[in-house]
Amino acid sequence: MEKPDVRFVKTTLLAVVLAVAGTAGSPYAQAAGLPTLYSRGQISYTSGGVGQDESQAFKREAPNWPLALQFSGLGGQYIADVHIRILKRDGTKVLEAVSQGPFMLVKLPPGEYAVYARYKHEEQKRDVRVAGHASAAFRWNMQ
Repeated sequence: MEKPDVRFVKTTLLAVVLAVAGTAGSPYAQAAGLPTLYSRGQISYTSGGVGQDESQAFKREAPNWPLALQFSGLGGQYIADVHIRILKRDGTKVLEAVSQGPFMLVKLPPGEYAVYARYKHEEQKRDVRVAGHASAAFRWNMQ
């Protein structure tokens, strides 16, 4: 029986350990209970919060993200399918996405942003300053 090349095995094992360690230490690594993380250039985000477990995961992880958004309708009921646009202060678009639930967490560089959220045919705007953590809540008088 042929012995495996020890140097190859060590190199492969080291690569696997470094890859896992490199993502596990990131505050934006896929946290337990959160949906898929998406990236658009330097911006990463996740959205959802449908169901109690996922909703709790978003609430737990929100302080660890630069920007947390929440969407609700009449009576405070959570809503989904909210169209999001985030622009830098100079008007440059940094993200355009549709929320898959009542929460969206966004990793973006520190700065001042305008966040536009459109539900059905009504758009709202919030100005946010990201310098560590920021949040914005959007509420519509419709369901």
